[in-house]
Amino acid sequence: MSSQHVQYLLVGGGLASGSAAEAIRRHDPVGPVMLVGQEPSRPYHRPPLSKQYLRREASRESLSTQRLDWFREREVQLRTGQRVVNLDIARHAATLDSGEEICFDRLLLATGAVPRQLKIPGADWPNIYYLRTLADIDRLQHGIDGALHDGRRQQRGTGRGRAVVIGDGVLGVEVAASLTQMKLEVDLISAHKWPWHRFAGEVTGAWLTRFLENHGISPHLGHRPERLEGDGRAQRAILADGSTIETDLVIAAVGIEINKELLRGTPIRAEKAILVNERCETNVPGIFAAGDCAAIFDPLFGKHRILDHWDNARATGAIAGANMAGGDDQYSIVNTWFSDVFDVTLNAWGESRLVDRRLIRGTRGITGPDSPDFLEIGIASDGRIAQVLSVGHQGEDALMDKLSSSACRPRGSKSRNR
Repeated sequence: MSSQHVQYLLVGGGLASGSAAEAIRRHDPVGPVMLVGQEPSRPYHRPPLSKQYLRREASRESLSTQRLDWFREREVQLRTGQRVVNLDIARHAATLDSGEEICFDRLLLATGAVPRQLKIPGADWPNIYYLRTLADIDRLQHGIDGALHDGRRQQRGTGRGRAVVIGDGVLGVEVAASLTQMKLEVDLISAHKWPWHRFAGEVTGAWLTRFLENHGISPHLGHRPERLEGDGRAQRAILADGSTIETDLVIAAVGIEINKELLRGTPIRAEKAILVNERCETNVPGIFAAGDCAAIFDPLFGKHRILDHWDNARATGAIAGANMAGGDDQYSIVNTWFSDVFDVTLNAWGESRLVDRRLIRGTRGITGPDSPDFLEIGIASDGRIAQVLSVGHQGEDALMDKLSSSACRPRGSKSRNR
């Protein structure tokens, strides 16, 4: 068995690892760094996958977080298409699927997540699509091309190709919008009373429902898919109320499962995700975690939180990398994320699970066909602001970040700058 020693080992090929590599090189220009990623591509941005890349408006190269020669110029070993299969914490060693052993001084776990699988009859048909990687999108694009050419006649349009999207979260709504822009007829299945139910209130949900309908999407709200039927592939989605939706392909966007397999047999603490402190360090000194796989202790809310969004992967990766290289950065920001649906952008700050009641600021576009421009402000039970949603609203990002930061912080706590 061959072996190699590096000062910094980054496990995971996504944005968090790429951000960590940049932070390490800012603090330590020469210490040996290795980044191991299971995908064949170098780190890239995932948000465009359901939007510009799916619609063939962006190239693969444009998605990369760093250009290829960045790794070579900064002497960061890039191991794509490889996977860490075992960790020996006592020996500070990791084993790759090739059998090679990598010894390390500092370790970052940025293993991300995988799509949660549908658990209904027919979920194993070949035209069921889950979206997480470039390869997933490439496969879906092939299915879309076939549906547009040889698919079912559309009921509401004049062309061919029908799609069912299961899931009403950020990904499900974004994919439904993109498929519609690609000229497919789209039905969106949601088990809740309105889309974005996880983080948006009834007013915003009602606006979104009308907005999707006005753009040709048919939401089926308050209905769960009971089974998928077909002859060799999914051709019909049967809802719990017995209604049937004909389709050529099905996209499942029903959540994610955190990748924690590497933790088996190790003393690294985890619950739903890997638990880390404000410095992104686990309970084992010298071992850090960042991105979707990490639950960071957020001093603004006084608890560990899983923040599965682009901005969190970038921020926590940078914090972890800096601290691996001797820094003392801490997570003290208000988490924020965004979503683009057709020509409208949603920006969000804070924690929806603490919201007790919601207020609306501005009314343009809430009930009519005008372009939306309003804020939904979520108030916690003690009267503090817990969350702010901005729909089509521009120009107050800095104000909202400052307001949320001061309002969300538990009483008596002090801000710590990164």
